[in-house]
Amino acid sequence: MTETAFRWSGILLMIGASLQGVATVILAMKPVMSQTLSPGLSLLFLLAAIFLLLSLPAVYARQANRAGWLGLVGHGLLETGIPLWIVLAAPPLAYPSLNLVPGENALFFFLGIALTSGFLLTGIATMRAAVFPRRAGILLLAATFGFFFSFFVAEFLPP
Repeated sequence: MTETAFRWSGILLMIGASLQGVATVILAMKPVMSQTLSPGLSLLFLLAAIFLLLSLPAVYARQANRAGWLGLVGHGLLETGIPLWIVLAAPPLAYPSLNLVPGENALFFFLGIALTSGFLLTGIATMRAAVFPRRAGILLLAATFGFFFSFFVAEFLPP
């Protein structure tokens, strides 16, 4: 039973990470401050968040003993930050006729900080625990830098 749950969570993790990667690349194609999300892009972000929120607890459970407190803190921050994608994706899906432009606010900023820190700490903990291949930790660190650039830097670049 446990092995089956771990396998399914791995499949969900791969699907969620792939959807998130595609959505991030599509969004990064036009890094303009305060852009509206299309319903299709919002759906990608929402599905990615759902799959990641469902799969990450099993990933943490698999390496919890070896990841220690760093893994726990990283996992908590990651699970806290992922709802950022839900908060950004829900309005265009619920009200597609409205052109809601997400502005800067404290909620987005703190969720973005939690997500960036969660990616970083989980990547380091994954590499230190050596339960999963080292490449998994390296991918999490790459996600840290990619998300940081797209969320905190690219928004302020000229079009």
